[in-house]
Amino acid sequence: MAARNPLQELIFEPMQADDLQQVLEIENQCFENPWSKTYFTLCLKRPRSYEYFYVARREDTVVGYIVFNILHEEAHILNIAVPPTYQRQGIGKYLLISALEMMQADAEREVFLEVAVSNLPAQYLYRQFGFRICGIRKNYYGRYKDAYVFRKGADTDAT
Repeated sequence: MAARNPLQELIFEPMQADDLQQVLEIENQCFENPWSKTYFTLCLKRPRSYEYFYVARREDTVVGYIVFNILHEEAHILNIAVPPTYQRQGIGKYLLISALEMMQADAEREVFLEVAVSNLPAQYLYRQFGFRICGIRKNYYGRYKDAYVFRKGADTDAT
């Protein structure tokens, strides 16, 4: 008997207002300084052509989300989160693959993101997709909490 692939059950789709409560719960579980409900609500009410809010859904449960923007030849991953109970199941990788397909539809587009210097699991994930450190932002996540700036360019390949 073949093992069930849990990733086949996932759906990658735009975040809806009905997803807000689950997304906020994930945001609060995953981040020391979470984005506010007001921020998410405003973004959902006045969508911009360059901002994208997507969720990974398993049945009626949001099991992760990603926020990114695309402006001309550049894209920027602003937020990605998977709740602790669903981590290490490939959901973060699924979100990243799905978003990168959208972001890099233009092969010349560069993609940037910030990640905490202390967040080694996330850094490992991004390196698997060809992201490389191109800078550092001092105190990005608060006092003494620096972030690396990662870049994936047209000249780097995902593995």
